[in-house]
Amino acid sequence: FVAGIDSGAPAVPALSPGPNYLVMPAKPGLLFCWSLMLPFGYEPVLLSMLHAEKASLFACDQAAIFSNVTLEVSPGLVTNFVDVDLECKFGGEFKTALNTDIFAAIWGKIIADGVYAQYSWTVKVDPDCVFFPSRLRVVLQRHSDEGPKGVYLNNCKFGLHGPLEVLSKKAVETWGWGQDLCRNHFFKLCSGDCLWGEDLFLDQCLKRVLGPRREDEFLLLTEEHCDPPVGWEQCGST
Repeated sequence: FVAGIDSGAPAVPALSPGPNYLVMPAKPGLLFCWSLMLPFGYEPVLLSMLHAEKASLFACDQAAIFSNVTLEVSPGLVTNFVDVDLECKFGGEFKTALNTDIFAAIWGKIIADGVYAQYSWTVKVDPDCVFFPSRLRVVLQRHSDEGPKGVYLNNCKFGLHGPLEVLSKKAVETWGWGQDLCRNHFFKLCSGDCLWGEDLFLDQCLKRVLGPRREDEFLLLTEEHCDPPVGWEQCGST
């Protein structure tokens, strides 16, 4: 699906026969979905349950769980180790988790492994996000993944929010080679650290510096911080 000009990015590594952290057999598809898991608290239990039910990200064509420990969450579900401290401060204008460096390490691992390149879209899913891949497949019929720098979906009228992030294959590649450009750009703009969460940094980087196509798709996400309708927590309109 990739068309257009060469970004000058290094070649994406070929997919290996099957890294042991991949949930499904390694083969091309539409959706590669991943989550970052804290190795304590409710997230391992929740992901184990979702894996057993083949729900949420485990209903994608491929799925992976990243953490800073190697852990068999359930039979057939092993985390992909990334050497990063998962603790972060809260702050900035919106008093959010300042987790940009954490997710930069995860994205770096994803891009280095090259698994994403076998799938048209890469989807970052928070473990506790209520996610239906079948609905995303329908939504994506309205969006082309083609373009010289790819496309990503903006899920909120206030800007991209982190529970569900959807990037085309080419947009992931663009994000991979351009992160350092964005860091330098915004460090100068903010006269230091902008104190942003990963979702704001990703959105601003792609939108203002790197230039993949940004397409609004407000059906992707309903959440407290995006002006939801009354009673949204009850999931009564599902």
